[in-house]
Amino acid sequence: MEFDLTLDHLARGLVLVVVTVGLQLLAQVTLYKAVKVRWAQRGSAIVQQTSATLIAVFVLLTAVILQVIAWAFLYFSWSDPGSFANCLYFSFASYTTVGAADVMLSPAHRMLGTLEAAMGMLIFGWSTALLVRVINVSSRNPPE
Repeated sequence: MEFDLTLDHLARGLVLVVVTVGLQLLAQVTLYKAVKVRWAQRGSAIVQQTSATLIAVFVLLTAVILQVIAWAFLYFSWSDPGSFANCLYFSFASYTTVGAADVMLSPAHRMLGTLEAAMGMLIFGWSTALLVRVINVSSRNPPE
């Protein structure tokens, strides 16, 4: 089996890691601002808690989708594994660590698929921590 990780591949992978973390940080800031604005509005505790959770899920899911699309553009720039739809499918499968047996990267690019999977695990853990934080804070601080 051929394995060819060049400095170009590594550099592109590191750029995507920075983009992924940047998008997650943007989601975290957006999440806190959105929940704070929602929390300032009056309403029952259950409505506040539910809406804070829904906002968190929406913001975090949007961030994950944008991160997956960023990785898909990297694969598409290499024309690997073909159409943008294939790149997006492969990216979602890698990011969620499900794997795509029917779509594969060329041997020169496979290492970045594993890097994407590692980032996906990290970001899902980070997102889970943010979601738990929103739920905990919203249940401890009901509106007056």
